[in-house]
Amino acid sequence: MGHREYRASGFDSPGNQHNIIAFVGNGFDVQALSDYGSAVDTRYVSFYHFLKLRSFDEGNPILQEMEKLREEGKEDWSDVEGVVADLLARDPWRATDLSQALRDMQGEFSEFLSLAVPSDLLTALGSDSMDRSLAVGSLSGFLGDLEPEVYRRMGFPGRVQNFDVYNFLFVNFNYTPLLDDFVYLDQKQFDPLPYRTVDRNFVFKGNPSEVANAHVRPGDTFSSYVMTDVVHPHGHQSIPRSLLFGIDEPVRTAGNQDRGLRLAKPFWAQNERRYKHLFADTELYIIFGCSLGESDRWWWRHIAESLGRERSTDDERFEYRPELIIYWFNGGSSVLTQGEVREKFFSAAGLDDPSDAAESVHVVLYDDSTERAWLNTSRAAT
Repeated sequence: MGHREYRASGFDSPGNQHNIIAFVGNGFDVQALSDYGSAVDTRYVSFYHFLKLRSFDEGNPILQEMEKLREEGKEDWSDVEGVVADLLARDPWRATDLSQALRDMQGEFSEFLSLAVPSDLLTALGSDSMDRSLAVGSLSGFLGDLEPEVYRRMGFPGRVQNFDVYNFLFVNFNYTPLLDDFVYLDQKQFDPLPYRTVDRNFVFKGNPSEVANAHVRPGDTFSSYVMTDVVHPHGHQSIPRSLLFGIDEPVRTAGNQDRGLRLAKPFWAQNERRYKHLFADTELYIIFGCSLGESDRWWWRHIAESLGRERSTDDERFEYRPELIIYWFNGGSSVLTQGEVREKFFSAAGLDDPSDAAESVHVVLYDDSTERAWLNTSRAAT
C-alpha cells in the first residue's frame, strides 16, 4: 500500500495517477521572509541571537557548545541538530541531558517563530499566491525550471497524458505555515469543477519551456486532475511541544530504550509507520530549500534506494523509474555544480554506490535572479 488511490475517488474519467512527493526545507521560509522584507529570518543563527536577548539558560549544554564553536570560528556553529549529533557522538551517556536541553529550547523556538512569521506576513503571502495563481503555477509549470538537456533526460514528461491525476504530497520540514499558506488551493485560483460538462480541474504543462526534440511537443498542455496535501513530520509552530529537534535514527540501537533512539527525529515522528509506505509508488520526488544534511538521512536514504528501479503501477497501467529533482540555491556561500549536488545528496543518503541511481537525479541550480515556477515567492515573479 502506498499513496491514496484518487482515481477511485469520484473523478469521471481519470487516467494514470502520478504520485509526487515534494520535500521542502528552511530555504523556502528564508526565501519567503527575505522576499517580504522581514527583519528576522528562521536560520539557527537568528535563533541563537534570540536566545541571548532572552537571557536563555547559560547552562544549557547545547547553547554552551554553540558558543564554543562560534568562538572557534566553525562554519556551522549555530546548527542545533549538528551540535546535538556531535555531543552525542562524543558521549552517548549524555542523551538524557541533551533531550532535556532540546525540550527547554522548544518553547523558545516557537516564540522565536512567532516573531519571525507574523500574521500580516502570512496574509500578504497568501494574498499574492491567490491573486497571481502562484500555487497552481508551481504545480503546473515546474518542468519549465529544468535546463533543456536535463528536461530531455527525464522520463516523467513522456508519461503524462490527458485526464491524468497529479497527486502532490508536500513534506514540510519547517515548523511554520508559510509553505502551507503558499500552496493552498483557494477559491480564486482553483475551482474543483471549472467546466460545465467535464470534471477536469487542472492543466499540466508538459513542456512549458518549449524544448525542442523532447518527449512532449513544445507548449503542449494536458487537461487533468490535481490533489494536494501537506504534512509536518517535525511539528507545527502552533503546537510548541510538537517541535522536533534531533538526529537521524541510529544505525544500531540497544533495544527500545536506546538513548540515541530517544534523540532521533524519525523515531518521534514515527516515520516507519506514517511515511515509509509512500516510497513504494512515488514516481517523482522534488527537494527544495534543503541543505541535504545528515539529520534527515532517513528521508534521503529512502529516496535514494528507490531511484533507478523499474516499477509498474499496481494495475500495471504503466511502468516507470522513480526520479528526483533537486533545487539548489547557488546564491549563498555554498555554490555547487549539478554533479556536486548529486554527490552531496547521495552522501547525505549514505549510499556508497549511486551508479544505478545517479541518472535519475536532475538538478536545478538557481539564485535570486533566476526565473522559476516552483515555489517562487518573489514579488516580482509572474
